[in-house]
Amino acid sequence: MSDFITTAAPSGTPAASERRPLAPYYRLTSLMRLPAKSGTGVYNEATLYHAGETLRIAWTSPTVDSRLRRGDIVTVREGRARAHRPEVLPVLRIARVDQPVAAVNPFDLVPSSWLHDRALTQRAKNLWEQMERPLQHLVTAVFWDGARFYRYVTGPRSAADYPAPPGANFRRSVALAEEALLLADGLPNVARGVLIAAALLHEAGKADDFHLAADGSGVTLSERGRWIGYPQTVLEWLAVARTKVIVPDALYHLLVHVLIAVHRPPESPQAIETAILKVARGFVDSPERVRNADRLIARASPSLH
Repeated sequence: MSDFITTAAPSGTPAASERRPLAPYYRLTSLMRLPAKSGTGVYNEATLYHAGETLRIAWTSPTVDSRLRRGDIVTVREGRARAHRPEVLPVLRIARVDQPVAAVNPFDLVPSSWLHDRALTQRAKNLWEQMERPLQHLVTAVFWDGARFYRYVTGPRSAADYPAPPGANFRRSVALAEEALLLADGLPNVARGVLIAAALLHEAGKADDFHLAADGSGVTLSERGRWIGYPQTVLEWLAVARTKVIVPDALYHLLVHVLIAVHRPPESPQAIETAILKVARGFVDSPERVRNADRLIARASPSLH
């Protein structure tokens, strides 16, 4: 156990001087509810995750908190509480956080039970940290829903990916952002934060494009995937996310432009960020097919910001 509260130590737990403060936010990864031993109320036991640390906690409540779900982002209410077992930390309660918090890097909250590749989540975390705070907040807001974020991190790129290691689409998004930054290195008037956000988001809508086939044989297109598709889905997510955060018009409009224009033919008007993302996509998917990359980027329009 690596995270502990800083109140007086109950019997069987480490002394207060040995404890470290709790993180401000955690991912709720498991939740068990049983009748309290007193005969009234509920005994709750949960597992939380933050930045490589797993924490087991317990608390009692008068009723079941039906709003808590696995995958939620929560805060822990500290205080004096009786220890039930030495390996489980007693707390007063946990609370679900509904509004996206600007300072929360969502890639700090990817438990290993979702994705074993810790290096990949660290790369994504580093990319998020390179964006401007408004874009960080916007991306966090898009991924604040735990179920959606789980599907984004673990989901396939296509139905042909099944069976495949979890995270095929996420892995490509991270690789695409890194490749786009390499291509943008040394170029003037490139909005690098927008480039990163667009790379991480441009196929994120595939999180809702697929579901398991009824016979369990693989994945197939969902109704949304069949009739709407991931390019429109991510635009819907962004529109809702923007109602919860403050993003300057210039950044938001440029990001939306890139997400739309990246699917248009190369002769259509496009900002330089779009051209870079298209070339980066070619390198990631099939490097030998990329031709005239410098010319494609050079003829793009200056940034719209």
